[in-house]
Amino acid sequence: MAAPNELHGAPLPNPDTPLYAAFYQNVVKYPDVVALVSTQQASTHYETQSPSINSSKGKNDCLRWTYQELDQAIQRLVVGLKGRGLKTGDPLVMFMPNIAEYVIATWAAYQIGCTYVPINPKGLLNVRDIRHMMQTVMKGCQSDFLGVIAGSSDMCARIEELTAGLNCARILVEGEVNGWTPFEELMQIAGPQSEANLCKDHYSELSDQTLFFTSGTTSLPKGCMMPSSYGYAAALRWRESNVPMLPGDRVLFTLPNNHGFGWLCIIAPFLNAATVVLPGPSFVPEATIKAIHEEQVSHAGLVPTMIHALGSMPLPSEKLSSLVRIVLGGSPPTEEVIRVCLESLGSSGVENLYGMTEGILVSSGVVGQSSEMINGRDVSIGTPLPGMTVRVYAKDSTVAPGTGEPGEMHFSGPSLINGYVGGADENFYNDADGRSWFRTGDKAFIGSDNRLYLIGRYKDTIIRGGENIEPSAIEAVLGQIPEINVLQPQVIRAPDHVAGEVPVLVVNREVDSNTANVLKETVLAQMGNLYVPAEVIPIQALGQETYPKTMAGKVQKTELESLVRTYWERQQAQEQADSNGDHSINGSSLGSHVMRSLCTAIEKKKGQQIDLSMRMIELGIDSIMSIAILSYVKKETRVSLPSSLFFTQATIGAICQQISAVSEPEGFLRFTPVIEEKPSNLCFSVLLQGTPRPGVPSLFLAPPGSGNAFVYRMLPKFSNDRAVYSFGSPFLMTKSESSWTIEETATIYANTIRNIDPQGPYILCGWSMGTATAYETAYQLHEQGKQVLGIIMLDLALPRPPPKIAEATVELFEMMGVFPPIRRQGQPDVEIPAFRKKHRVAAYYAKMKYVPRPFDISGNATRPRIFVIWAGHGDHDRMGAMVLDAMEVLKKEGPDTKMKTSGDWLQVPRESFDAGGWDEMVGPENVEWGIVEDADHDTLIESEELVSVASLNSLPEFGRLTKHS
Repeated sequence: MAAPNELHGAPLPNPDTPLYAAFYQNVVKYPDVVALVSTQQASTHYETQSPSINSSKGKNDCLRWTYQELDQAIQRLVVGLKGRGLKTGDPLVMFMPNIAEYVIATWAAYQIGCTYVPINPKGLLNVRDIRHMMQTVMKGCQSDFLGVIAGSSDMCARIEELTAGLNCARILVEGEVNGWTPFEELMQIAGPQSEANLCKDHYSELSDQTLFFTSGTTSLPKGCMMPSSYGYAAALRWRESNVPMLPGDRVLFTLPNNHGFGWLCIIAPFLNAATVVLPGPSFVPEATIKAIHEEQVSHAGLVPTMIHALGSMPLPSEKLSSLVRIVLGGSPPTEEVIRVCLESLGSSGVENLYGMTEGILVSSGVVGQSSEMINGRDVSIGTPLPGMTVRVYAKDSTVAPGTGEPGEMHFSGPSLINGYVGGADENFYNDADGRSWFRTGDKAFIGSDNRLYLIGRYKDTIIRGGENIEPSAIEAVLGQIPEINVLQPQVIRAPDHVAGEVPVLVVNREVDSNTANVLKETVLAQMGNLYVPAEVIPIQALGQETYPKTMAGKVQKTELESLVRTYWERQQAQEQADSNGDHSINGSSLGSHVMRSLCTAIEKKKGQQIDLSMRMIELGIDSIMSIAILSYVKKETRVSLPSSLFFTQATIGAICQQISAVSEPEGFLRFTPVIEEKPSNLCFSVLLQGTPRPGVPSLFLAPPGSGNAFVYRMLPKFSNDRAVYSFGSPFLMTKSESSWTIEETATIYANTIRNIDPQGPYILCGWSMGTATAYETAYQLHEQGKQVLGIIMLDLALPRPPPKIAEATVELFEMMGVFPPIRRQGQPDVEIPAFRKKHRVAAYYAKMKYVPRPFDISGNATRPRIFVIWAGHGDHDRMGAMVLDAMEVLKKEGPDTKMKTSGDWLQVPRESFDAGGWDEMVGPENVEWGIVEDADHDTLIESEELVSVASLNSLPEFGRLTKHS
């Protein structure tokens, strides 16, 4: 039985069988089955024709070869190549489009025992990469002879330059160039009919050599000598799947033939005795649609950009209904791509194939609707192909994460390459049993359905103030919208002196401010403030006309990031130079200058114009962003504004008017933002993660004593993409902030929840003091006839008002260690603002006075379930006692003391765990509790073990937690 962090493919029999030997078995077994259709080449090509085939079913007059005829063509080329000196072990490098000659040469290479090396002809423009690849070929093959086939004469000069000084046979398919042997000339030599039989023993001794180059974003391509089991695994999976690929099935091939996905999509069909259909030398949407329709193609390998191109073309009335499998590769599909496949194109099935040139293959299998592959924003890549094993480990360790928890994907199997050609790499390693493994660098998790879900690349992860942002997640959201997808949005990290790193969005063309705002607002609405790009940058602003790409057509994110960094640093240098100018301002205009600077900074960071009627807190400016905005204002005006102004309930217009009225610098020394008399009926809310979806209850988070909605930003991402909203205290920065009650706060939270989701049902959660407001909010919703499925209580017991409340102050809380600093990745810690400390003290009194009421279950109402999750260390329920201890220290040492009380109550292992009294409110049968052993009160919400709390469709669960009821 596999470990929970490990998935295995089915057994793969005979993975070392030479490819041509398997192909020849199909020649013998299915001699009259059509092997190859090339719609753009004549039926009389190389004087091979099958009238019985070409005249059947009204097919157009084009090249159609049976397996027997294709093999005869292969034999003719084998004899021709051998006659030019090519032998076993020599590399045969091919710069060829998708034509019959490419197919013939591929199988001829395998029959002779050459090292098969397909290279994208477009790559000849990149001399540096091609020269490196040719050097790698010669080093990896250790041969004194080289065969090169060029598709057309315009390639010859560059190839001659690259192969100068090498013992080389040069072959040309189209055109005539001195020193090059025409391909047609080699095909004139009749291959002996008995060639295959005479060489049968020879085939069994061959060891296939297939050399591809990685198409990643590294500076130079890496050579990968790919085992043939890579092709056998795909052939077996497709042959035995729920939509089997059978002999004679039509399989479209229009992918680039120089990388692994393309190779699979032509080799595997031949291994399954299917019919490969070439619609032309390269991808042309019109020709592709015509070939699928006329040849009744049932299987096709395509990349998402091809899908979008096909989806925008006119189709036959019956669409492309012959398709039963579209295999998607190259990049993760979005829901929009799958919709185009199934609805626009008319295919009955889609398969997501994840692979790497290093040898890993994982497939979702064929699905008939997007919900079978995409869960929220998490895309399932399925299970390993035959012979392969995938493990998920925590990054840089061999610790297995729990179900649904992310880690790095590791791979093993017969298709794994034996390292890169000519270079060692630490990502290849052997385990204790001597088995070879590869660290992929991809972030993924294994779901409760035992399928693998891809999140992104570790090296692409953006760390904003300690929070991880996956560029692929933002790109997936934008990719759902066709009007945005045409911009090919690329999310790239940029340096930031406050947050460390921020996401920026690069697009492939110039866009106006309205389009840039649409892009940002789309991310804001679907993902939350954390993920909104700091800026939208057209590639032209980076000094490029198009994205830098690899020869396989993938965007080189490393190069793009370098361009963005240069651009970003230039922009910041200009801003610095501008801010170093003359700052002398007339006293009467100082306030206006500060106000304009503040508005400019907000609009720059938020990427949208300010609505003066909006409440300042509704801007959703967190502590990281507020530091950046206020730093900008200080550089521009030499005036320091308090961060509290971003959390006031007053309107932006009122704050701007207040600032504008200040005429002297002294007026800003003790500047206090406008304080509203009372809160509004709705509180500030922010979508932290996930996607709101009908029928999937959202999770609503009540803040702890600080009243800060953004404290939950460190909460690990839930694997099921449940929408998670966080609230800010409605009494923060109001005249009622020191006298509010739990009941008043809960009423505003309940109003806000119903405003976001009028119907429900709901799940609530509270951390620390937020447990009390979460409970009271759930109680009020229940009394209003709304369904509350569950309440998650993080590390606090049922409030029980004491006979006498110990008097607390900010100073006492500081002595107790209640205010840890705000941590920022790679940046100095920041002290908690004074206004939040004041709110924390008020929350203490509100909680101490609160008397919770048990749920009434009269009528048809049911009580919600309560889930209590305790931190293994610390006991915040001792706060009242610790206030008394702090008062004793203060009384003994005097008001100026620097002494602190013992911090044991925050750190030592908790001695007892139970339902925390919450069973008195809903009944013991409705309460479960669990422990996150290694966490304390403050680190609990950062624990990866909490990602499982909302993994069910309708109710939370504890997942890996030690669970009790």
